[in-house]
Amino acid sequence: MLSRRHFLLLTILMVLWSGCGQNEDKTLTTNLTGRAILPADTIIPGPMVGRVLGPKINGRTLPFHGVPVQGFSSIIALNDSMHLLLQDNGFGTLANSPDVPLQWFHFRLNMPDSPETPGMVALENVTYITDPKLYLRETPPGGRLTGAHLDPESFVRLADGTFWIGDEFGPALIHVNDEGHVVEPAVDIPVVPELQSFARDSHILMTPDHPSLRHKAEADHMANLPRSGGIEGLALTPDGQFIYASVEKAMVEDPSRTRRVILQFDPATGAFTGQHKLYQVDAPDVSIASLEAVSNSVLLVLERDSGEGENALIKRIYQVDLDDEVLTKTLVCDLMDIRDDAGFTSPEGGAIGLGPHYSFPYVTPECLLVLDRQTLLVINDNNYPMSSGRRPPHTPDDNEFIRLHLDHPLQP
Repeated sequence: MLSRRHFLLLTILMVLWSGCGQNEDKTLTTNLTGRAILPADTIIPGPMVGRVLGPKINGRTLPFHGVPVQGFSSIIALNDSMHLLLQDNGFGTLANSPDVPLQWFHFRLNMPDSPETPGMVALENVTYITDPKLYLRETPPGGRLTGAHLDPESFVRLADGTFWIGDEFGPALIHVNDEGHVVEPAVDIPVVPELQSFARDSHILMTPDHPSLRHKAEADHMANLPRSGGIEGLALTPDGQFIYASVEKAMVEDPSRTRRVILQFDPATGAFTGQHKLYQVDAPDVSIASLEAVSNSVLLVLERDSGEGENALIKRIYQVDLDDEVLTKTLVCDLMDIRDDAGFTSPEGGAIGLGPHYSFPYVTPECLLVLDRQTLLVINDNNYPMSSGRRPPHTPDDNEFIRLHLDHPLQP
């Protein structure tokens, strides 16, 4: 019987052999040029969280007397040093995160060019996501939102200072102001015409955690997306005209298990335009983890499998041009194959992927930012305290910030 690792390798080889609209540069190299660590056990004052977990996970005792600074799902640069980092719902599901406040963090990030000077990540402020006017269907009196209401997996900031957040639970898009207050009802995600036959008689995408399904016993049979399969990536075009939203997983009944959808949204009207693209991931169990805009028509797409540590295989960044009738993927960076020529890391007993042949063996690399046409910033969602990809099997992962230099400039 094939192991999961061998099965995935065979699947990848078959996909590459068939072409699948993918153009890979066999001479592609990526170099680590900066690195900073926020320790896994970083906890800030707040409510006691994790009361439905535990009592121990990876050596950590739960509940936590405060809120772990973890679950980074999206990043926005305010300037060269200040960044906003969105936290997801907390511990991964609607059921296990009812005590986790929804929030984004304000961080000051400094990554020197030399490995002799350690990188620095400093938390400076927190903005809570709330719904004081009760626009959302599940908001309790008072407007306090937790990981039992939304799963924020991506956000973008408009010129007017407001934000659109991609919610994985619904899925939906949520509009909030600069204070984190929801300012209008959630926008559901339409089913595109090519996939309507797999929609289970719904015109919108719904996971079992959609507000209209989550309290129904037959939710799993009515949902057309799997749980945690909703909106994962958002990208704002440089001209501010459109937001592109990616659906993480395939629809439940779609026979094409590698098919994903990227939809165009107009923030000026607060509605989807009807324009969309179908995108093919590298293997059936691969998710779209992040989107980032390079130009008004070119996107970066971060794909990842569900493996960590030695089982981490597909953690890749591709480039696509939305002007193409059929999307052609060009590999930009393989996060499992990075050079550390400058020596930012050293081999370490029991650790995976440190040293000259560096890799990013986390379950969920999720934050992606273009710094310039040859430089990317990538951050993992460390799923604290569950994930242990860097130092398995029982050491919770840190939040790791890496700056990468690409040999080939991104498409203009």
